[in-house]
Amino acid sequence: MDRNEQFRKNHDLFELFMQQVLDDPELLDRIPDGADIIFLPNSDPTLLEANLELGAEREREGATVTYIRIEMVPQLRTIFVPRLKVEPVVA
Repeated sequence: MDRNEQFRKNHDLFELFMQQVLDDPELLDRIPDGADIIFLPNSDPTLLEANLELGAEREREGATVTYIRIEMVPQLRTIFVPRLKVEPVVA
């Protein structure tokens, strides 16, 4: 995997991560200040391996690294769609 593809995929995972942080801001409390965040996606073995290598490289350079495992799970949601009707108002 080249660096551009790795960056693009990690950017997509970062967007998912930020959506999760908006829902649960306490997630950030578990990440040390100044830490590099490395995503470990179970659904993409190639990216998982590339990110593990990147994390190990950053640790060898002395960086604090936080690994975040990402597992994509199916979820069913009820979606409410508005249904509008024009009706006369009875006073």
